[in-house]
Amino acid sequence: SLVLLTVGVMLCNMKFGADAGNSNMKGILATLGIAVSSGFASVYTEKVIKTQRQKSPVSGQYSLAYTQVQLASMSLVTIGIYACFMDFRTIIEYGLFHNFNGGAFLTVFNSAIGGLIVAGVLKYADSVLKGYATAISVIMTGLLSMALFDTKLHVVYFMGIVNVVVAVLLYNGKNLEQYVCS
Repeated sequence: SLVLLTVGVMLCNMKFGADAGNSNMKGILATLGIAVSSGFASVYTEKVIKTQRQKSPVSGQYSLAYTQVQLASMSLVTIGIYACFMDFRTIIEYGLFHNFNGGAFLTVFNSAIGGLIVAGVLKYADSVLKGYATAISVIMTGLLSMALFDTKLHVVYFMGIVNVVVAVLLYNGKNLEQYVCS
């Protein structure tokens, strides 16, 4: 099921045109690299979160907000240090929220909602299910791009969709052989 899912996402990311060969190889290697690093990161994060809950001296489980703050604290420190090195003079002169417009607000809001969704997935599901959700989001992005921006999708993209849907059905299908084979 996971191999089928990987092949489906790769098919959805295939490019066709003049320099498609070089672009496709880079895309396949990038997809494999992202899949491997994301898989290790999500499994490790899931292990840390679930191990901390079991060993916690505090009664009960951590709240979703507390877990989210734990996961976000390192990125805030890293981004803060980067901003100080790159834009210190601008921040001092104009303030931290200079040019912070509606588009920037929507981007921050989208990231916050996405972070809460990821925390919810880690709390109530597992990292493998997160991989399937990511694959479905790749498909939905392509289909929405086709509907909203008239992007032309090749037949290989739709073959990738079939692969992803079958992989999701295989992973989530309890007693699937009973329904398919009878």
